[in-house]
Amino acid sequence: MDITLGLVLLILGIGIAAGIIAGYVGVGGGIIMVPVLLELFRRWGLPQESLVQAAMATSLTAAIFSVGSSTVRHHKHGRVLWKLVPVLAPGALVGGMLGAKLAVRLPGVALQLTLAALLLAAALRMLLEKERPDLQPKPVRWWQGFGVGVLVGIAAGCSGLAGGFILVPAMALLLTVPSAWLAGTSSAVVVWSSLAAAVGYMLSEPTAALGEGFVGHVGLPISGLLALGAIPGAQLGGVLNKKTDPALFRRIFAVLLLVVVVRLVVSAV
Repeated sequence: MDITLGLVLLILGIGIAAGIIAGYVGVGGGIIMVPVLLELFRRWGLPQESLVQAAMATSLTAAIFSVGSSTVRHHKHGRVLWKLVPVLAPGALVGGMLGAKLAVRLPGVALQLTLAALLLAAALRMLLEKERPDLQPKPVRWWQGFGVGVLVGIAAGCSGLAGGFILVPAMALLLTVPSAWLAGTSSAVVVWSSLAAAVGYMLSEPTAALGEGFVGHVGLPISGLLALGAIPGAQLGGVLNKKTDPALFRRIFAVLLLVVVVRLVVSAV
């Protein structure tokens, strides 16, 4: 990797932007990081057969720090439903590792298109359904939480997007979690899916050698620079989240989901 001062500043800026998104909506920021990393790695001439996995793995490694920082900020604001975290996190750990293992072995076109269809339905429902501040979170049995967590983790490992884009609508639509607690609770869960998926990618041998600075599929120097920007960015995103009306948050997240859907479809066809 030929890392120049200009490149360092660019990556730090991308990390800050990704961190703001992570702190604001409870996702890892991969919606920004993965496309940028894909372009960067192409310019570096990384082998095509491992290019996408390298971008996703590097993004997920940085996401550990962005959603970790986001969780701290939301906890300070009292916006994490901690009783849900131990129910969802074990499945997220298992799913994250499985997702990484699947992603390095299987073509992802069908998976991406299926995921895009599910996200489109969730986005439309979040846009059309009115906010109900009087609702209380539904009780979740351990097997239900484990199942949701596994899906979140698999989605994280197979997309590089940490899993919050699955978890937030699941909590809003299935568990009736109020919007004010969605981002913080999501951050506290997807930090585990990000960690498991990143470790899975580190332990997976690339089809073709990726070069100096990579451990498995993870470009550690790039992940480190992204994390340096993402940590303060997530703090700012958490502050912005607290100042946002819950109904507006749902609309903004739904629009972000639509952007993810477009990205999934475009990269699959």
